[in-house]
Formats: sequence, C-alpha cells, structure tokens
Amino acid sequence: MAGLGGAKTVRCVVVLMMGVSLAGSLAACAYEDEGDPQQAAASEGPRPARTLPAKDADVLAVEARNYAELEQRLGTAPGSVLLADAGPADGPGVGFRKAATVTTAGPYTVTTACVGIPRAQIYLSQGIPGDTDHQVFEVDCSGTRTQVIQLQTGYIAAQLLGRRDPTEAWTGAVAGIRITFG
Repeated sequence: MAGLGGAKTVRCVVVLMMGVSLAGSLAACAYEDEGDPQQAAASEGPRPARTLPAKDADVLAVEARNYAELEQRLGTAPGSVLLADAGPADGPGVGFRKAATVTTAGPYTVTTACVGIPRAQIYLSQGIPGDTDHQVFEVDCSGTRTQVIQLQTGYIAAQLLGRRDPTEAWTGAVAGIRITFG
C-alpha cells in the first residue's frame, strides 16, 4: 500500500514541476519577424494635435493691449459672474467656447465686447426641456453691449464665431462675454 509520497505521486509532482519550468522558459522567449511590418489599428492613440502657425511679435503685442482693453470693458458688468470668457477674433486659434450651469433661473446680464475689429458674433445657447434656446449677439466693437436675458436652470454655452477667412491678415483682435446674476 503506497502511502503519502508514493511513486505515482512523486512522478506527477516531477512532471508538473518540469512543465511549469518549461512553460516559464518558453514564456521568456520571443520571436519577432522584422520582415513583416505591423499594421497599426486606425483607432490606436489620440489624433495628433493641430499645429497653429505662430503670430509675429507685433501682432502678439497688439493682442495683449486689446485683451487689456477688453477686460476693462467687460469688468464693468455688475453682479456675480456665471460665465466669462474671451478669445482671439482672428488669426490662429480663433474663437472660444465656454459652458456653465445656471442654478437659479431668472434675469441675467450679458455683457459682450470686442476690440480690434468692427464687429463680432457671439453665440449663446441654453438647453431647455424639449428644445434649445439660441441667441446670437451682434457686437459692435466701438463699445460694450449689455442686455438682460431670462435664463432657465441647466447648462448654458457661449461661443465666439470668429472671422475664419484665411486670406485676411491677423490683427490681434479679441472678443469676450461676461454673464452675471444679481
């Protein structure tokens, strides 16, 4: 009568250990055939970032002055700020998009301005149950435009519709919006 550790059990353990050892050895080996190029899947990795041409130093200086003036114009809006954004109105990286959440329905003051071009368009949209409310603000850049609008609770988005004619010169023009409550 074979007890614990009989010949049959020892053989099984030896074969098992050899199998594990052999499997570990083979797993460490790799075969690569450099003759066949690997095809990359179309969905692998993020798309490369779009490169924007650089603005020259003179345009950047004008743009910096225009942002300072724009901030002065928009900074006069009274109340607590719900949404505020600004961006280039021409050149590379034109426009902006910003979203916020309206937590209290009621009247809000929308202040828009632009500097460096004659006019700009800022698009405002709010999703309301079963529909979307859209407004386009035609901004005369000779001053600041202020308007009171009614907003419902939910998301609101603002977007600068910039001048996108690639043949026109970059001027450093900027535009912005500030939505305040109270």
